[in-house]
Amino acid sequence: MQTNVSNIKIVGQEGSERYLLSLGNDQASILHLKEKVLSAPMHIESFYSHGFWQDYQGNLNLNDLLPLLQVEVTLGGPLMPFSELYGSEEESKCVVFRQNDAARKLLYQEILQGRLRQGWGYSDRFSLFQGQQSFIQSYQNEKTDLDGKAQKQWNVLSRMLFIKEGDTIIIPKQPDYHHFLIVKAKQAPDSHSCYEFSLPLEPTNDYRHVIHIDLDHIQKVHYDFPLTPLIVKRLLKSIAYSSPVNMVRNQEFKQAIVEVFSSNEKEELEKAHPLHDKLQTIENKLYTEWVKTVRNLTPSDFEKLVKKCMKDNGFTILKSNSYDRKGGDIDLLCSKNIPVETPFELKSINLTYCIQIKKHEDLTGSTGVHQLVSMEKNLNLDEAHVIQKILISLADGFTEECKELAADNRVELINGVDFAQIYFKSI
Repeated sequence: MQTNVSNIKIVGQEGSERYLLSLGNDQASILHLKEKVLSAPMHIESFYSHGFWQDYQGNLNLNDLLPLLQVEVTLGGPLMPFSELYGSEEESKCVVFRQNDAARKLLYQEILQGRLRQGWGYSDRFSLFQGQQSFIQSYQNEKTDLDGKAQKQWNVLSRMLFIKEGDTIIIPKQPDYHHFLIVKAKQAPDSHSCYEFSLPLEPTNDYRHVIHIDLDHIQKVHYDFPLTPLIVKRLLKSIAYSSPVNMVRNQEFKQAIVEVFSSNEKEELEKAHPLHDKLQTIENKLYTEWVKTVRNLTPSDFEKLVKKCMKDNGFTILKSNSYDRKGGDIDLLCSKNIPVETPFELKSINLTYCIQIKKHEDLTGSTGVHQLVSMEKNLNLDEAHVIQKILISLADGFTEECKELAADNRVELINGVDFAQIYFKSI
């Protein structure tokens, strides 16, 4: 298999074992020839400022060498085969790209303009092109890395640097909960990279990390389209994938996506089975009536119902009704160790839910979001926990202020009908 090396060339060396490779777009890596390891990419000036590089005088054959290399996902971090990260002319990568539910509509409009956006970019100093060390230093300078999350964010976001033109990207829950999108990456204008650090998404001050996509290759697929493969339904609708940017390794999953994307029934892919639509209408009416009934419970009894739902789903209750006397409040803290048997992360995660519960009607305001955000800082959970903040309300919906605050603080909002669906699917 011939590796695509059109943008890669050797531009310097230190002795006969270390070589500086330009990857294009001002990015570079160090080739450790003896170990056959290629370092994680950084801005080329970072390498020039931390070493004395001589002009390259050798005759290494990159076409033969690159497919044999292991590449650092992060500097000093885990290794992956070169072909999986950089791909080849014959085989493109497959990436699952999870976006923030709270900003779904805004993000979808950007997709229709050819821009696939990711968060954690609320400063103009957070570009991935600057490399790992400068990225983390930028977080520290902005005083936003008090809990050491900058390293984790780099580990996830830096995968975007490896996405190349023609790679397949799957976006769950876009443009709504019933669909997912399949798109193709393309190079940014006047660039060798598909990644761009852009202006923020209006009206937010975030989502500056952008992957450019081909407007001629955007396919919307209904989860309940009769021919949607089971492996795609099972994995994309599961919470089991633990990272917003995931390189897919599972060949069965990748082949299933290829089959769906190459289907001749483009318009039919967007539709559910006719029977499913009829059943969904009936279900929604039943859920609405159930919510009205549950609103007659006392707040304490409704909290018990939520607790039962979590236990039935295998969660361990860590705390109930915990507060800090400073405005922080969590009604339920529960956790579950999940073996991640997916194409995305070959490990297990401690999934921890911080839940605030409201027995409201009509619309729920922003108080619950404030309580969750304030209390999260006092949990002192170790880094192995993947924490998700959730506000559950029996209300019909949430105020605009609540939605905006939830989006800014990554709080998931679940209204009465949404909770009814979750509850009945767990029993």
